[in-house]
Amino acid sequence: MSGKKVTITYCDDYDVWPFVATDLSSRLPLKNLKWHSSSQRTERHIPSLEVDLQRFNFDQGPTPLLATHSTYLNLYFVSCDDNEVYKNRVRRQIKTWVDLSAAKKNQEWLIVYVAGQDARRSNNYLGLKTTVYDKIRADFNQGKRDKCTYIRIHDPEGAQSELWAAFIEKVKESILLSFDMQVNQIQEDTRRLDMQRHMPGWNYCTFFILKEGLAQAFEIMTLYEDALIQYDELEASFFQVLKDKALAWFGHFGGDDTGDDCGNILDFKRKDYRDLINKNVISVFDFRCYLFARQSRMLIKLQRVVEACSRAQLFISSFIPSIRENKGPAAVGFVESWVFSACMNVINECETLSAQLAASDANFLVSFNAVKADLLLTARRQLDKLGVYYGHLPVSSPFSIYLDSVHEHKPDVKPSDNMTHQKLLEGIDSVEAFDKMYMALSTRAIKSYDACYRPRAALTVHGDIAALKYTRGKLEEAVRIFDSVIWRYEEQDWGSIENSLLEKCADAQKRLGRVDQYVTSLLALLKNASGLTSENASTYTQELVENVRKLDRDVRRAFSPMFSIAVVSILDDEKAVESTSVEICIDNHLPKALDFDSLSLRLVGNDPEQVWFAVESQTLQPGKNKFYLTSKISTSGNYVVEACELTIGKLVFGHNFMRDSQKKRVVRLNHNPQQLHAIVTQPDEICLGETQRFAIKIKAGKRPVSGGKVRLEPQSEGLEMVQTKTLAGQYVLGKDEKKPVEINMSENGEIELPALEADQTLEIFAGYIGSYTEFEYRVKVVVAYTSEGSEHEFISADFVHVTVPLVVTESCIFRENCVLLKVDLSCNGDQPVRILESSLQPSKAYTVENQSEVEQWNLTIFPKQVSTFVYKLLKRTDRENTQDLSPKVRFLVKYRTLKDEVESSLANMLEKKLREKNNAQHFDYVFSKVREAFLSSIDYVSYGLTDVVHLDDFDAELCESFLLNRDLRTKVELLDLIEEFFEQNEAITMQTVLENAPYRPTSMISFPLDVPSSKVVHTVELVLNVNKNFLLSETCACTLRIKQSSYWSATEADCASSQEFYYDIDIDYENWLLSGKRRLRFKIQPDETLEFPVHLVPLRTGNLLLPPIRVLSTSINTSVATVYVNSAQQVLVQAKSKSATFFVEQQQRFLQPQAYSTDVPAS
Repeated sequence: MSGKKVTITYCDDYDVWPFVATDLSSRLPLKNLKWHSSSQRTERHIPSLEVDLQRFNFDQGPTPLLATHSTYLNLYFVSCDDNEVYKNRVRRQIKTWVDLSAAKKNQEWLIVYVAGQDARRSNNYLGLKTTVYDKIRADFNQGKRDKCTYIRIHDPEGAQSELWAAFIEKVKESILLSFDMQVNQIQEDTRRLDMQRHMPGWNYCTFFILKEGLAQAFEIMTLYEDALIQYDELEASFFQVLKDKALAWFGHFGGDDTGDDCGNILDFKRKDYRDLINKNVISVFDFRCYLFARQSRMLIKLQRVVEACSRAQLFISSFIPSIRENKGPAAVGFVESWVFSACMNVINECETLSAQLAASDANFLVSFNAVKADLLLTARRQLDKLGVYYGHLPVSSPFSIYLDSVHEHKPDVKPSDNMTHQKLLEGIDSVEAFDKMYMALSTRAIKSYDACYRPRAALTVHGDIAALKYTRGKLEEAVRIFDSVIWRYEEQDWGSIENSLLEKCADAQKRLGRVDQYVTSLLALLKNASGLTSENASTYTQELVENVRKLDRDVRRAFSPMFSIAVVSILDDEKAVESTSVEICIDNHLPKALDFDSLSLRLVGNDPEQVWFAVESQTLQPGKNKFYLTSKISTSGNYVVEACELTIGKLVFGHNFMRDSQKKRVVRLNHNPQQLHAIVTQPDEICLGETQRFAIKIKAGKRPVSGGKVRLEPQSEGLEMVQTKTLAGQYVLGKDEKKPVEINMSENGEIELPALEADQTLEIFAGYIGSYTEFEYRVKVVVAYTSEGSEHEFISADFVHVTVPLVVTESCIFRENCVLLKVDLSCNGDQPVRILESSLQPSKAYTVENQSEVEQWNLTIFPKQVSTFVYKLLKRTDRENTQDLSPKVRFLVKYRTLKDEVESSLANMLEKKLREKNNAQHFDYVFSKVREAFLSSIDYVSYGLTDVVHLDDFDAELCESFLLNRDLRTKVELLDLIEEFFEQNEAITMQTVLENAPYRPTSMISFPLDVPSSKVVHTVELVLNVNKNFLLSETCACTLRIKQSSYWSATEADCASSQEFYYDIDIDYENWLLSGKRRLRFKIQPDETLEFPVHLVPLRTGNLLLPPIRVLSTSINTSVATVYVNSAQQVLVQAKSKSATFFVEQQQRFLQPQAYSTDVPAS
């Protein structure tokens, strides 16, 4: 049986075949067959079915029982027009053929009547004489099935002929019917035989032949998927037999025939396998090869090339142990040759079809190259084994990785005893041929791995090539390949290359004198130290130590896996460490100690953006090591641990703590309590009207400072530092003792820091220009200084609160030779202020003749309250020695806000409590958070009235929120201390506040006051010309006398000149009538007196105020003041006689008549 096509036989007793063969062939192969199995629900579609037409053989004997039928249909072509001929001869011939065809099992038959070309249709059946065709149908049709059909020779309708179309449909129907009967029959026989599996006499080979017949039936009908299922079931049943150890039906294991090691594994016709199976003499080797070939054939027919390759890989690798186990020593060479041949057979077969499939599927090549590369590498590995067996390769990795432990040495047999593969024999005989074959397969595998995006697998093959070059002594080429591998796959780690290859690479680089590359290879080896012996690890570590100082370029590597690193904690207790330190634990996994140059840790934050902690010239012992890193920078804030670097010469090991897989470690840094500390604040003394200043308070630490630079960097928009050559400063020697000093400032804005003794404090005042709407500025201060020959740096960014808690308003009252100055002082906001002292400083124009003698006030001003101060000023006559005086009179107020008073006391109390538990280094941060969270709601007005301050209840959750970045021990200690502090100080009296703040903060503000230095002052007097009391309605003559004072004239020229003024009498017409000029313009000179007559008429009796009078200037540029002598003067106005006439008007009450009774008298 060919096993390729469905066979249709035809019987041509009437020589009509030559006339119909062409028309029939033109309609083949059959198209669009649909088979619906009677035992299955799923319909199978057959797009195209090839048909093999053969002449019917009357002499054919009976078909063997287990033979697969390929003949599905028998055709009988008849052509006869004469009824008598049909009756006497044709009928008998047809019946003989039908009886013979019907005797054939599972085969259909069909009688085809062939009409001539000139036959025409008629009212009868297509124009035929019914006596012949009708008799054929009547004689041979079986029930409802029409077993006869009709065609016409050279049908004029051509390809569209309905007769031929009906004939083809009957052919397809008959073939499917025959196929269905055959499938059902085989399935029934197989099911029955399978049920007898455990009965005596059951034969697996018979079962196989029967079930394979079903698979071949499916194959003939191009139902390759169903055929593959049958073969897969056969394989499963074989493994069950193998598991049950029931292999008695197989003659022996096999593999002994010539060419078994190199035969085409996909050629199922290489031997008469079915005959061997029928005879129960087939070997296990031949059976497995035949079954795999059949499965592969179905997969290739289905164009499932990738699956065919992957199944081949699985089959080959799983069959190798059985071959070795059964063939014993004879397997040496045979297995390698068979695996090599099998892999190459599958690759060559599938590559032919891959080009066609790649054109229709763009993603096909990726998956195909993946399985193809694995097969190529499997074939190449057989060369590794053969090379080791026959001395072409050393017994070392990577060549010996897949070598059978039993055969580690050169076998005693000749290669030709177990091998017949000609190319492999040539490779064994010649090293050059072996290397050529080795390189060709490796190159093909690399290309396939690259095409399927598997760089790690390709990297391994690159390593194999480099090892081959190393073995052949081609060190330059080997190193070049390794360099290429490192460059291309550095990010994928060296772990993808075995240590044996790295050892060869390192040895080659050492022998070539390439130190940099040699160190790189040593690092890669030590990175995979877990795969090294302890002796090799020690050797390579020693080599690294000896060669790392010879590097010409920087080499960077990760800590892991040679080192493990962890940041333990921040140590800032001044009793435990001299300066803030970071404790780091490094676990050295290498067997030897390493001397390193520096170990540094980078923390990232805001200001500054990064801080480095480092330790230098230490030894890293094997195992766990603890190091304490310090920094040249003193800063405060939350910082994230970013990276660590370990430097040995030009070799740098790095570790990044901010990888995606790791949780960020946030630590809290405090300013180093042992070193210099600086802070920017508002000065204690504020002079309004002048350039505002920041106070930079710098305190040296426990060590003296020899000098440095101070730089202020504004962080708020609109803030700008004033550039000057010198700045004012002062050394703070004690509570009230200060020593002035002049500080130089460079052109780039850096302030020179003078030498400071240990714990000495210096204040520097730097001017700034800022927005008047801002009350809070952010300023960064950087102090770079030298202490005991070491360079240090202090960095801090603080918010400076600029506040003026008081506001003043002034008013002046001029007299002829003095000025009375009234100053109203009030709170500028909602915070009470305690006034400690006030004074008025003279100016260049005025001296202070009289002010309060009380210098120590204890006056508390509350919001919306006003405190008034009055001073008498005299015009300064002596202008000498006034260069140090201000142009304006200044009102000085020394004060302390109740908020500062309370907060300073609480700060001292909290610091004392923290210091008792050795946590004073956390005070600045803790108090800033406590003030923000708990002290902002204190009622200071209530404190000013009751002398008792009440604190809010302690909130543990809120307090814990700003201690998140502390280690657990420190966080618990601080929480307990803060909670205890609030429990002890729920209500604090003023006495307690004052006792706990011996150095209470005191501030001072200097307010400039505008007092005119020159003014035109007129003394106005209303002279009454009567010696008796005023009488009502009686005219009284008066004289208005105006005198201009020369005391307030600015210059002598002003005294000699006359100016134009006018007076204005403000008459209250309800009390007075005026006779004369109420307003009159006049000219007057200093010290000149003018008089103007006026008459007053009183309109009321009693004490009446004289009318107010003022003198004004006709020029808006002249400042004028009036001293009115009669201000608030009253005169008594009496009536003219002592009798009086009274007019009494009777008042009537209008009553509603209905409201009261008539007998009630009016009242």
